[in-house]
Amino acid sequence: MSLSSVQNPSNRKARGWQRRYERHRADFPVKASLLRDSGYVQLAGRCGDLGHGGMGVVLTGEVAKDEVLSVEFDLPTFSATLLVRAIVRYRKGLLHGLEFLGLSSQQQTAVDEYCATLPVA
Repeated sequence: MSLSSVQNPSNRKARGWQRRYERHRADFPVKASLLRDSGYVQLAGRCGDLGHGGMGVVLTGEVAKDEVLSVEFDLPTFSATLLVRAIVRYRKGLLHGLEFLGLSSQQQTAVDEYCATLPVA
């Protein structure tokens, strides 16, 4: 069994940074939208990991670091579709690391409850 990056100090040191919250392995579709000069752009994607403060997603197009987008997704443990704002904190090709911005308490609870059912990434 492998240790998460939070538990494995050598992994944290190699990365040069540390996440504030654990990430959990997840796999579900997401829809992202962002405003560009030409208007709104819609991107499809999949979540690969999810945590209290954000998510890792692979999108069908590249979004620049520090751009803000809206992300829409469904969680099996929550009855409503979640629509959240997020900022791109990391990007490598089509892989994007997103930090949630201003989740409501209901949205945060939904994310945390779902993460409790998932293995640590």
